[in-house]
Amino acid sequence: MALKPDAKDILAHMRGLSLSLGLDGARCWWPEWLFRSDHVENTAAILNRGKLFARAVAERQQLIVKDSGSPSHIAQLTSDQRHYVRLYFRPRTPTQYANEGTRLKQEIKYDAHMPVPVYLLFSIRLLMEKGVQFTRGRLEESSEIGETVEFLKQTNFKAVYHDSGVGALGTTGRSDILNARHAEVLIKDKLSLDTLKHIVCRSSPERDTLLNLLTVDARAKWINRIIVDEGRRRLFYKRGTFVQDVNLSATKSRFTFYSNIDKDWRKPFELQIEWKSNDWNGTHTNPLFIVEPRPLDFALGSPKAGYQVRVTLNNDLAYRGVFDGSLPTDTLL
Repeated sequence: MALKPDAKDILAHMRGLSLSLGLDGARCWWPEWLFRSDHVENTAAILNRGKLFARAVAERQQLIVKDSGSPSHIAQLTSDQRHYVRLYFRPRTPTQYANEGTRLKQEIKYDAHMPVPVYLLFSIRLLMEKGVQFTRGRLEESSEIGETVEFLKQTNFKAVYHDSGVGALGTTGRSDILNARHAEVLIKDKLSLDTLKHIVCRSSPERDTLLNLLTVDARAKWINRIIVDEGRRRLFYKRGTFVQDVNLSATKSRFTFYSNIDKDWRKPFELQIEWKSNDWNGTHTNPLFIVEPRPLDFALGSPKAGYQVRVTLNNDLAYRGVFDGSLPTDTLL
């Protein structure tokens, strides 16, 4: 794609933000990337088809597996705005705070829910391409939209990258900061994955889940870029629960769920686990599952040569794995 006349200035401005704003170690790398989070099944569909489509296109082609957007906000978008692919300048947006993780039904806000979020990280160089636009806050009918380095220079990136408390409702400046955290990057209709550099999951089991949802060709293409969040990246809020660790063997399946100790979101969930192989099927259902830090073990009886396993929480996919006893452990997905 052709570059904007001020493309080099745009890149220089973005790359200077970390130093000029004094961003700490957890945020200093944010200005190098553009971010998109989606439920694992949607992410797999994006990687399988090799393109990211705007909502209007995705809805028309029935490409959205699990809609994590707020219906009330989506209803406010104009027809033109529904034709934008939308990325963010940062992770951990207020929207993600509201919808990340499998949580109790009463804790799902604005009917927006992303049980298993996966992050797509695009190179900041995307901003240099002609036609790529940006906002200074949440996309809405009155949003100011620009595409030049001057527009970026007038954007309050200190607020965009703000990542500490904003005070109670009504606190001075609170709404402005929350809106700035939603600053977006807009691409008309569709985006190729040429500038996609990293795909980040919360846990190893969720990485396995994504890999097991990919086609053979997509898995071969992306496997080395699909990583697990660790260290000080701080991409996820880790609200609600998720499958934190899994150990599959011929005679036992062990699952450890993330136990959120900051808030009592540990009960009750509807848990369902399904095992399938060529000559054996099994099911475990618990409509009142309470999440605890200790592992959950399931004996499988006689040794199994291989099987697939699927875990859902409140009917949402939480894990999909494969055990193949004929393969060395380091070749398993």
